[in-house]
Amino acid sequence: MLRKLAVLYLPLAICCLLLTPAGCGSSDRSLARVQAAGVLRVGIDPSWPPFEYVDANGAIVGLDVDLARTIGEKLGVQVHFVVSGWEGLYDALRAGQFDLIISALPYDPWRTRDVLYSSAYFNAGPVIVAHADGTIRRPEDLAGRRVYVELGSEGDVQARRLKKRWAAIEIVSFDTAQAALEALLADPSGAAVVDHVSARLFERDHAGLQVVGEPLYDEFYVMAVEIKAQSLHKAIEQALSELRKNGELDALLDRWL
Repeated sequence: MLRKLAVLYLPLAICCLLLTPAGCGSSDRSLARVQAAGVLRVGIDPSWPPFEYVDANGAIVGLDVDLARTIGEKLGVQVHFVVSGWEGLYDALRAGQFDLIISALPYDPWRTRDVLYSSAYFNAGPVIVAHADGTIRRPEDLAGRRVYVELGSEGDVQARRLKKRWAAIEIVSFDTAQAALEALLADPSGAAVVDHVSARLFERDHAGLQVVGEPLYDEFYVMAVEIKAQSLHKAIEQALSELRKNGELDALLDRWL
């Protein structure tokens, strides 16, 4: 009888092991664990303003901080920030030190075997910045213009790519994106190609400049959970979708950038 039962149930057991990560009866409880604890632990490296940094009072603040807390509200839990060095964020997530990374984290296709990424909440790629009352509205309008860049940056790379198409572009390099944008202020017919973060911050403080079009190269900022945390990932993605639809995400971006 025991042999017959073994023969009967062995295929079923093998099937369960193949269909689920931990065999029959197992399920992803990542969201349930967070909700039962009442706390979402967020890994963060507070060294990249305005996304995350330590203010004069010693508090961690920034766009990602507000975004994390807003997502926590959507999930019905408190948010606890766990400070980690940038290089150690993925290892600490894998070790279970926190549930989620929100830290101006660029999408990395090489890590998709280890983590689940959210959809992007910001594109930090290089953009064209020009004078609002000028005639630059698209990349081809840069022909015959001076284009200011940060030397060695992705903006520099994209400007040189454009120069291959329109040879009349004159590229002028500076040590920082800030310096490139300051040079643009004195050149009404020129443009700059810098990262989207620098562009938005400078545009906010200097009337008369505007970002032209979409980023020339995508550098998506995303959130990450451990690869098996599918239920938590789904809940975060749903919360992020709601923030997009109701305008809260845009309001956060406008507040900090």
